[in-house]
Amino acid sequence: MCLHGITGTPFEVRPLAEAFGRAGFSVEAPLLAGHATLAALARSTWSDWLASAERALDALQARAAGRPVAICGFSMGGLLALRLARLHPDRVAALVVMGTPLRLRRFQVGAVRAVARLPVDFGRWSAASIPKPDGSDISIPAMRHGNPGLQAFPIAALKQLFDLMDVVRADLPSVRAPTLVVHGRLDHVVPMDDSLELTGSLGAAVIERLWLERSFHVVGLDVDAAQLTDAATKFVSRFVV
Repeated sequence: MCLHGITGTPFEVRPLAEAFGRAGFSVEAPLLAGHATLAALARSTWSDWLASAERALDALQARAAGRPVAICGFSMGGLLALRLARLHPDRVAALVVMGTPLRLRRFQVGAVRAVARLPVDFGRWSAASIPKPDGSDISIPAMRHGNPGLQAFPIAALKQLFDLMDVVRADLPSVRAPTLVVHGRLDHVVPMDDSLELTGSLGAAVIERLWLERSFHVVGLDVDAAQLTDAATKFVSRFVV
């Protein structure tokens, strides 16, 4: 199962999903709850995102005759993958998590949390959003604006993301699934320290790292995508048979 990031769509993980399909795996790559429009995302919660991922997990496992599956999550999708592995350890055989935010930058999180405390119903005010004037964080110029995700981050959704980060950080010592942690060296969104903390906090016996030297944040669509898909399919093949 391949999970996209906040404001994104399955397009962000399509190269991975297609690579797994070519390798003979059954694949699910759902559009997560709330991600059709800015207004819907502003009204959604991280529990909604998780519930939609759980439904996709149910569907995939039904197609796989109940066998455990692997989950590949990008950014916020990585948080959901880790949460699912904590909640359903018997159902998740392996994880690939890419550019997964655990803390982000303190001043950015603090500023958004301060705004979110204002006496405003941000869930009903999707215009209260942080735009993406330069598109997605991808080194390939044509792809920055070619990624068909939402073009802003609703304040309400960012607050939900930060709450999910808090939950997942507490989960990490109890996550036992073998995990491949991936990060773009030139990521401008999620600091490398978040992935270093992730590898140092997981309870898994098997933890491997892949640092993509030329990639920005959206690693599945960037210049090292072939290296990523090769490493991910080989890693998952060791644990999902």
